[in-house]
Amino acid sequence: MNHASSSAVKMTNREFLRMREENALRQIPGARELMKATAVQRPELEKKYPDAVFALQVVSNPFVKEREVGAIRMEAYSAILDGRPIADVRYRYDRQMEAYVARHNWD
Repeated sequence: MNHASSSAVKMTNREFLRMREENALRQIPGARELMKATAVQRPELEKKYPDAVFALQVVSNPFVKEREVGAIRMEAYSAILDGRPIADVRYRYDRQMEAYVARHNWD
């Protein structure tokens, strides 16, 4: 019987994703400042760093009930974790959401 054990760190999927989120947010200007901001500081920082606001919004809740919106949001979430330029991710997300709203305007 082999009783060899691994010295590799074992982590859950959630821990792995949290680590990737932290690494991605570190690369986005203003994200750390927004996370540490007080309620008084936040409005000014939100004006200064709209892309960071977007990234924090997506990362804080990537899962939504509505299937199409969820797919759009998960695409943005994955792109943020992959380190794609946040302005590009936000632009694509905004266009996809505009198209979604246009398609379902009469639902």
